[in-house]
Amino acid sequence: MPRAPQNFFTRPIDRRIELKRALLGVAVGLFFVPLLVFSFGRLALGPFEGSIGSFLAQFYSDLLKAAPGAIALVLGPYALYVLARVTAALAGRAGR
Repeated sequence: MPRAPQNFFTRPIDRRIELKRALLGVAVGLFFVPLLVFSFGRLALGPFEGSIGSFLAQFYSDLLKAAPGAIALVLGPYALYVLARVTAALAGRAGR
């Protein structure tokens, strides 16, 4: 039986590379996503009652309290990557 061609999402997992991707995803969730949330929140809802500094202080405070919303923002970028990888693997398996 011929093997399906491997691409970025369906090739076997190298643990070192996967750890780097996880750390990158968490770093993006810690530093970039809160800035996006603040920016798009201001566009959609109007001015925030404080500065970006107060928004970030509240976000990191919630993160230290293990608030589900803050944790979801931090883990979201890596979770989307994993979801894309699983979806591609399942689609490749269904195409056989």
